[in-house]
Amino acid sequence: MSEKRISRKELARRNRKQNTKRKNLRGLMIVVITAVMLYFTGVYGASLAYFGDFISSGMAVLQIGGGFPVEGDFSNVLQADGMGTSMAVLDRDNLSVYSPTAKNIFTYSHSLHKPAMDTASQRAVLYDQEGTDLKVVNGHNILFQQEMENPIIHAEISDSNRIAVTTRSASYNGEVTVFNYNMKQRFVWYCATGFPIYTTISDSGKTMAVNTVRTDEGILTSEIYIIDVTSGGELYSIIGQNYPLHMEFLSDSRLLIAYTNRVVLWDVENNVQLAAYSMGSDNLSAVCCKGAYIAVAHGGFSRQQSSTLTLLSNEFEEKFTVTIPEKIKDVSISSSRVYALGEENLYEYDYSATLLNTVNTGALSKQLVGYNGTLLISSTSVSKVEKTKSR
Repeated sequence: MSEKRISRKELARRNRKQNTKRKNLRGLMIVVITAVMLYFTGVYGASLAYFGDFISSGMAVLQIGGGFPVEGDFSNVLQADGMGTSMAVLDRDNLSVYSPTAKNIFTYSHSLHKPAMDTASQRAVLYDQEGTDLKVVNGHNILFQQEMENPIIHAEISDSNRIAVTTRSASYNGEVTVFNYNMKQRFVWYCATGFPIYTTISDSGKTMAVNTVRTDEGILTSEIYIIDVTSGGELYSIIGQNYPLHMEFLSDSRLLIAYTNRVVLWDVENNVQLAAYSMGSDNLSAVCCKGAYIAVAHGGFSRQQSSTLTLLSNEFEEKFTVTIPEKIKDVSISSSRVYALGEENLYEYDYSATLLNTVNTGALSKQLVGYNGTLLISSTSVSKVEKTKSR
């Protein structure tokens, strides 16, 4: 009798445990299904934003299209860039998102007068330059909408989904407002000296750099302010004589600054220049950072003048320098190749400076996009640049 009673108790305990597991599993499935339905119907709050990013990224991969090239009217394209598993293409009327197999998975008619965007690993920030309208999107939805108090100059989003919005100011020369992933304002940095042009923020969202300009005795001078995003405090500033056309954090401690005539690697933690590459009398035309490499294209102003393409390591060790017989308007690094888009041709090099292929793209070519390799956007199509085998 005693052993039977114990067995029954043990059986009852096991049954209760199994029932509890089933209930928990059913509850979890209900929560997930409800969250997915709320996400795709657009009825969800900030608490589901990261979940929505996860669902959107996964769904982008599952959206099967016919593959590249995509034929169409791309003559009004302003910007295009990878957004994790998808690609965002912005033109004067729409923001369109494509899957890896070139299916159009989302199109949003933005109605912005002067549209611009910046992309991160899962989201993009879409804004109206000189307007006040700003939106945060992922591959399938508008996540947040924000109306700024002052006209927007520039906005950037990090891979950690922190957003830095550079605007004009009623009381200062300009200001930068930093938002969290759920568009809650963290702090505002006010610019009292110079005029802020754009801001870049590290992937972790811990550090940002604000590019400002002013004139001293008729000479344009730049000053870059380094800001600790965690505390909102200004750390120091970097003064340069030339205007930086591009800034990019290679890590939290290293900032790439591309001026009109030189590229600089700056130690953010110790406020010291680590390395520099000079272009002499040339002017920067394009720069691309990918993995352990930095591609820099520079030359003259004329379309007929030759250009120079240099590949650097991220420690600024020069890997190669080649001359290209036309002006370069874009560069890309992917799959152990460096691509340089000229006015009429696309040049493909390997890391040993061997010219593997030259393809005539014509005058309708617009830009290169680093997405699942390298894509070429022209006025009539988006096509995949096929990698040439080494000789």
